[in-house]
Amino acid sequence: TPAIILAYIAPLPIFIAGLGWGTMMALIAGATGLVVMSVIAGLSSGVVYFAVVALAPVWLVRLALLSRAVGGRGASAAARAAKAREAHHRAVADGTRDGPPEEAPPPDVEWYPPGMLVAWTTAIAATLLVVSILSMAATEGGLRGAVVQMLNTGIVDTGELRRMLDGQGLAVSPEEFLEMVATFLPAMAGSMWLLMTLANMAIAQLIVDRSGNSRRPTPVFSQITYPQAFLMAFPVSLILGFLPGELGFAGLSLAALLFVPYFLLGLATIHAISRRWQARTAILIGFYLILIVVGSPVMLVGILGLVEAWMGLRDRYAGPAPDAD
Repeated sequence: TPAIILAYIAPLPIFIAGLGWGTMMALIAGATGLVVMSVIAGLSSGVVYFAVVALAPVWLVRLALLSRAVGGRGASAAARAAKAREAHHRAVADGTRDGPPEEAPPPDVEWYPPGMLVAWTTAIAATLLVVSILSMAATEGGLRGAVVQMLNTGIVDTGELRRMLDGQGLAVSPEEFLEMVATFLPAMAGSMWLLMTLANMAIAQLIVDRSGNSRRPTPVFSQITYPQAFLMAFPVSLILGFLPGELGFAGLSLAALLFVPYFLLGLATIHAISRRWQARTAILIGFYLILIVVGSPVMLVGILGLVEAWMGLRDRYAGPAPDAD
């Protein structure tokens, strides 16, 4: 529905403003959304919008625009370059220097790694998920009970659900089915938020890059890597999932969420390895069509990402690195 589509692309204007014109513009875009949402739906809705939709993009934009000269320290390379230009313009205005700045070879600049942006986005999604679970821990049934109650209050017709389950030959009652859905729904919601946030950031970067307003080069997707500490979060969460009660539920939910970065790493591995293939574009299009229509290869791609994280498949089998991927 249009409402769902609008919810998915809500962070896009904030990313466009930030990646094209800086962190302050991203903050202004988020504050504008807060005001508009407060006027339309009330102050509480505006605050929820700002906390869930706007804050993460503003922070991610700030990180994405960080850079440094290779081997340098302190302020970002972009900030130092801007200060140098301002100092030159002041010197020209004061009459102590004439003409344009002297030509100098541009310094090698290292931008904030895209893998770290994925790690930060995942950490934010995990924090939202854990806060949701802990906030409902004291209630009967916890977060799962609240989800079942929400589904039972007008969202799901249990009579229709029973007929559907009987038609599929499933020996499961509607109550048991809703319990299973409630077990996976929080992790699914967190995973969708993670994917859509990253997708909006990637689309925004593409838009500002094509329009000539990008403040940083577009990262090469096939070259993303994650820090070692981040890679340890998935097995730790998986171990917690074997514990009883809400702690085990939180562990399994986090494990499902933390599998998403491995899925992205698996896609990056496929892009890197496929550089050696003939008809690469056609093969990748077919692969993504199968991924969207069938869905089951998602698990295999995630497992490929796990293998890549610990064995470095791209170092062994990837083709020559391109300028963009």
